[in-house]
Amino acid sequence: MPLKVVVVGAGLAGLGAAIALNRQGHDVEILEQSGFLNEVGAAIHMAPNATRILKDWGCNLEGLQPVHCDSLQIWDQQGNHIRTPIVTKDVQETLGIHDEWLLTHRVDLHNALRNLAAKEVNGTKPTIHLRSRVASVDPEAGEVTLENGTKYTGDLVIGADGIHSRCVRSVTGDSQQKESTGQNCFRFLIPTSKMRSNPLTASLLDKMGSGGVHVFASGDRRLVIYPCRHGELLNCAGIHPSGSDSGAKDSSWLDSGNLDQLLEAYKDFGPELQEMCKLAEDLKLWSLASRAPPQTFVHGKLALVGDAAHPTLPHQGQGGAQSFEDGAALGALFPPETTQEDIPERLQLYNQVRYGRAVTVMMMSKVDDDRRAQMLDELRTYVPDAQFPKDMFSFTWSSFPGRDAERLLRNAQVSA
Repeated sequence: MPLKVVVVGAGLAGLGAAIALNRQGHDVEILEQSGFLNEVGAAIHMAPNATRILKDWGCNLEGLQPVHCDSLQIWDQQGNHIRTPIVTKDVQETLGIHDEWLLTHRVDLHNALRNLAAKEVNGTKPTIHLRSRVASVDPEAGEVTLENGTKYTGDLVIGADGIHSRCVRSVTGDSQQKESTGQNCFRFLIPTSKMRSNPLTASLLDKMGSGGVHVFASGDRRLVIYPCRHGELLNCAGIHPSGSDSGAKDSSWLDSGNLDQLLEAYKDFGPELQEMCKLAEDLKLWSLASRAPPQTFVHGKLALVGDAAHPTLPHQGQGGAQSFEDGAALGALFPPETTQEDIPERLQLYNQVRYGRAVTVMMMSKVDDDRRAQMLDELRTYVPDAQFPKDMFSFTWSSFPGRDAERLLRNAQVSA
């Protein structure tokens, strides 16, 4: 008999877990508080550890309208090139992988996952209940109660409700407080055609080229720029110390930014970059808040995934990829023949395969690359045997969570 699975949240993590478990034949219901009427967000990295999972789930990557990322380049605040730490094909060759590094719009990615979830696999597909705001989760009973009193019960509950998660309370026993990083992030988009029509920004485009991620940095702030939508849009993220714009809400895509504040934050950057900021469209301001990870991702019949488990800041571009890794591991650990009696052991295996790695990426993503070593002591309070990843690209791109989960499961079955 297929397991009955209730997924709380239909963002990237929730849809990914639902797709993975549905592909194994389980009966999946998704509870989503929104109405899917106004999807928001800007662009997102899909590194090879994400794209290989999407392909395994049957996603047509070209449907994401992506730009294939060829490199990461570092510039100073005046627009002088400093170094190119990553050339994609060189890292792929070193690691022996062929999976793509893609730059896509978050809305395009979310739509692709919704389309995947709407397709029947072996005669079944997830059911999505919109406008279903969760009030509480009982992990022992596998019961999810909505604010309107409706109850859903599953053999397995997946908590995918983000950094503001209600599910995490069912694991920790209390409401974990968000922690400010002292940084805010402006996010905005600019049509490439608009950049081309301005002489200053056109020269910036020519300098950057068409297929990479570009970081323009001063001592305490940076502009991260890369294309999406087949190169028709430029995505820009301005990470800077919170100050006069400290009213930004934690981890919200919905708050409009102020152009004057953006220009003030980057007034010491070169004229091409300042001119680019003046062209900003759909300007948002986001406070880079996080919270401590729970001591475990599982409790009772509940498993946490994505930002509910490991809220990941954007410094390593791995938030979405880590969510998909969670889903891939769950799919591997809950094959069609899984019984209700197997669930406790399988959840412990999920925690084993994902906790250390995901929390490591989470901690290394709290700061920019040059300061990652400062995070090791904090990381070891959660993962005592954690090692410092010298190269985050090699560490993340070489991850195969489904394969690792399958190996753990085989070993557990042999031992039994």
